[in-house]
Amino acid sequence: MKIEESIKRLTAILVIALCSFRSGLAEDGSVLHYDRPIAENLKRLDHTNPRAQTNARFMGEALPLGNGRFGAMFSGHVDSEYLVFNDITLWMNSTRGESELKQSGSPANGKDYLELVRAACREGKYGTGEGSIEALGTQYLATQQRLGNFAPFADLEIRTGHDPSAADNYHRALDLSTGVASVRYRVGDVKYSREYFCSHPQDLFVARFSADGGKMDLVLEARTAHKESTIEANGREIQLRGFANMDQEDMAFMQAVRVVASDAEVEAKADGTLRVTGATEVVLYVAGYTDYLPNFPEFKGRDFAGDTLLALQQAEELGYRALKQKHVSDVQSLMQRVQLDLGVAPSRLPTDRLIKQGDPREVQKLYFDFARYLQICTSRDAPVPSNLQGLWNSMLTPPWNSDYHHDINVQMNYWMVETANLPESFSPFVEWTKVLAESGRHTAWGTFGVKKGWTVGLNGNIFGFTAQNPHGRRLQQGGHWLAQHLFEHYAFSKDRVYLEEVYPILKGAAEFFFEHLAPWKDGTLVIYPTWSPENFFLKKEFGELNKQSWGASYDQQLLVNLFTDCIEASIVLDRDPEFRQTLRDFLPKLSPQKINSHGQLQEWPEDWDDPEGTHRHLSHLIALHPGRDFSPLVTPKLAEACETVLKVRVGQGGWKGAWRAACWARLRNGDEALKYYVDLVSGSANPNLLNGSRFQIDGNFGGGAAIPEMLLQSHLRSIDPQADTLAAAAYVPYREDLERPNQFVAEVPPDRLANAASILDLLPALPSSWPNGHVKGLRARGGFEVDIAWDQGQLTTAAIRATCDGRFRLYAEGQLSREITLKKDQTTTYAECFSNKETLQR
Repeated sequence: MKIEESIKRLTAILVIALCSFRSGLAEDGSVLHYDRPIAENLKRLDHTNPRAQTNARFMGEALPLGNGRFGAMFSGHVDSEYLVFNDITLWMNSTRGESELKQSGSPANGKDYLELVRAACREGKYGTGEGSIEALGTQYLATQQRLGNFAPFADLEIRTGHDPSAADNYHRALDLSTGVASVRYRVGDVKYSREYFCSHPQDLFVARFSADGGKMDLVLEARTAHKESTIEANGREIQLRGFANMDQEDMAFMQAVRVVASDAEVEAKADGTLRVTGATEVVLYVAGYTDYLPNFPEFKGRDFAGDTLLALQQAEELGYRALKQKHVSDVQSLMQRVQLDLGVAPSRLPTDRLIKQGDPREVQKLYFDFARYLQICTSRDAPVPSNLQGLWNSMLTPPWNSDYHHDINVQMNYWMVETANLPESFSPFVEWTKVLAESGRHTAWGTFGVKKGWTVGLNGNIFGFTAQNPHGRRLQQGGHWLAQHLFEHYAFSKDRVYLEEVYPILKGAAEFFFEHLAPWKDGTLVIYPTWSPENFFLKKEFGELNKQSWGASYDQQLLVNLFTDCIEASIVLDRDPEFRQTLRDFLPKLSPQKINSHGQLQEWPEDWDDPEGTHRHLSHLIALHPGRDFSPLVTPKLAEACETVLKVRVGQGGWKGAWRAACWARLRNGDEALKYYVDLVSGSANPNLLNGSRFQIDGNFGGGAAIPEMLLQSHLRSIDPQADTLAAAAYVPYREDLERPNQFVAEVPPDRLANAASILDLLPALPSSWPNGHVKGLRARGGFEVDIAWDQGQLTTAAIRATCDGRFRLYAEGQLSREITLKKDQTTTYAECFSNKETLQR
């Protein structure tokens, strides 16, 4: 290599490294902070009242902490601190310990009536009346078993006795880069401070109260909303034991609080409280567990009491400072992987004022950092994934059960784990899906008469619930969408050992559809009964509850994705050639994707689409995002049809706005993508930036996922290393049927797709309002990490690091690089990838 080229490469790497270092400093503004506590009337919650507005307000104002299993939200009041704790495995109002079939929730004889329901489909018996698909589905295929709901764990109130009106210099903060929260204020000449964190290394909550220039007295009181419980104080410890009500096998749990105050008196009272007198420093350790284990169908057996006491003992032996050091190191190792700089200096405005008055770019960066922080808090190595509220719930009857919805919510919770470089967070999703696959075998047979494979319905819980929703209008299969994420995790890591682990789940998901698919009117194969979540059709004839049909486009798109993934996995692992051939045989037989007379991608096999419909879901755009098969670069007609849909379905806010942001990014329109992201961020009514008046965390995660899509995409693959243009090089998963215009049939992938080079698309949807900036550490499929810098809206430099041996091609500013091979830990730059090569065709 020439000396000047070497210098150029080194300079580019140093520039990115310097930018990365600067954005990683504490002054990068990744802090939520406020100059007042949350509202006064939120000092104690009524967990039993589902309509209590105080619960929703608490979730929108308190600040969240978590270690992936155990979480807390704190209020920060002066005269008291109110902490609401959650354990991701505490559920209620469901069942466990039944037989495998009963535990799945599925009727044993649903299969005997499947043809009756399908006949109603074929005969067009839509709507909700007698003999309709919905009515028959409810009667014969739907479950009668309760799903249950995620439940609150226990609360801890710490009364200080301080007069709020006498306090000044108040500050409440959550440092996203360290996962440490704090409260500070002064009363007279005494400075009071608190620090909180949820330690992942030691698996417990830790707090430190201190008084500088004086003493403090504290009263600690624990409580729980569960009726069957006991609370005892002994020595310097409070132990709370309880049971969450279940239809069968109540869930047992324990929470314990231990006080360490070397210079104070600690007194246990008969009412279950602890009183600390004359302290300058008080350290609290809070641990708790349930008896849950992910062993289908029992789901119990953990020594929750022993584990709780052991966690306290180990924490006290380590001490506060060592615990904090380990915690901060742990969080920083994850949060510093990706660093985003949009060219704006932190304003130091309190977060609630920043949202309304600050530079929009500062808020946008903060929201992205917050999403990554929430991912770390809610999903690490617990046996179940984050749910509709992530990890935090204050109500015995939370909105939508705070459960797992398989029609977007649990999937959206994991959209960002790969691109935002938090792959460890995916582990709970994998472990939970293993249970679903085991339980789903019984649903496949009991409900649908399918002997091989597994399936799940719309809703899930932590007890292997895979049955169809009780409402017949919500019949669906969800295995294909869950499986999509399993293969995506492999696509980013190229970890063959992991692929071996999940291959049986992928195969089982596909095998179910081999038997379940049935011919539509034109002979092509479709899934039915089904719906297009959560949309309706033929509204004038049947009303807005008319949702059950057949052959929904989203189902068909996910099948193409699943069958292609299984073919690739089979090739990579060199197994199951007959299964692989069956997949190839099925792909061209699937019902095609269609563009209707209004230029929109059609949502059903028949043109029932309302051209002015503004429904919140974008189910039939799954192949655009989070799928990989529609792209303006390789399937321009299908992409244009998606864009036509998006121009009509302009719903903003929450998870629906996050989905639209990601879709517009895939369409390479950064300004439209940012418009929806901005509305999600700045339109939040919650000063703590958690999504929704009725909290759902998927909006936070979906918004976080949209940012990487604007800056780096890698879902396209090059199957021709000699081709000079992207259109010639990239794999095209759909082809237009020449005999049926505007109908697109799935392609059978060639074997070489399994080892094709990823196409790393740099700045595909950079918003015009982000003229200058840089990002470090985004992940790309194929096993790469990418740093990118830009100036005046133009790419200036990029560095690509290999996390495993692999090949890629860069695509930037309309140019496609040659194919580059890197060994693990090797790095190259944008300039080097395009060196010694003539300018390529655009």
